Amino acid sequence: MSETAYLKVFLDDIGHSVHCMNTIAVSLSQLTPETTPPKELNISWKPGDITSSSINARRFAIKSSIVYSVESLFEYLSKISKDNFWSETGKSFNYSSNKNISKADRVSEFLTGIPSIEKEWIILTELICHWRNKVVHANSSNACISRSSKQYLVEKSQEIFDNCYHFDVNIALDNFDKNKFTLKDVTTLVTMLIKCARAVDTFFMSTAKVQSDDAIYKALLNNYSFQSIMKQQESDKRRRQAIKWVELNYGFLGKDTIKRAIKNT
Repeated sequence: MSETAYLKVFLDDIGHSVHCMNTIAVSLSQLTPETTPPKELNISWKPGDITSSSINARRFAIKSSIVYSVESLFEYLSKISKDNFWSETGKSFNYSSNKNISKADRVSEFLTGIPSIEKEWIILTELICHWRNKVVHANSSNACISRSSKQYLVEKSQEIFDNCYHFDVNIALDNFDKNKFTLKDVTTLVTMLIKCARAVDTFFMSTAKVQSDDAIYKALLNNYSFQSIMKQQESDKRRRQAIKWVELNYGFLGKDTIKRAIKNT
């Protein structure tokens, strides 16, 4: 098991969002002035300008994907940082010393210091989080990355272009300022979300694995579902159920570690 259950849900959500966005984009590209809706849809659809309608629909799909993907990241970070094994890291996504901090800034704060996460990944992830705010709050949003973050991206623009699917930072920043939404921007920035989430997941698993068997058992016992199993009368059946539950939820610990942690219960 190379990923947590939390990451699996996140990746499934992200994959679904991007697939739907791309499917809509492909479908819209096939529309012509002669296109009519199938009768079984039972809808009224008479675009005055098919090109304009397609552009607006594609823009809507991209904006929706931004919101859905970023919300999925928020949910992933929230859930994994509530896990009993995560408490050993000393980091929290759900609480910050600055009560007025935005979720975008909270993401940046949370990701900073996680091993294997490059600074540009954090800034680009923060950028799409702010982009989400601009979509949700429209003209009332002042969401933006800092001037120093912009400068850092510009300075690293060639390296980012070479390493991130020919992603042009300068164009993306200009699109952000002008509220322009492109598939290239979104798909690349979503990739940054995935990179950061995978790094968080790896950090979480490595933190859990180095704990003692007793500490692992104690962390597991804080989970209500695991508690329910352990409240059963002591038996080989209870032990098998306990091991099976841990393998399903924390399989990354490894079978030997799981069996040792459950052995004397």
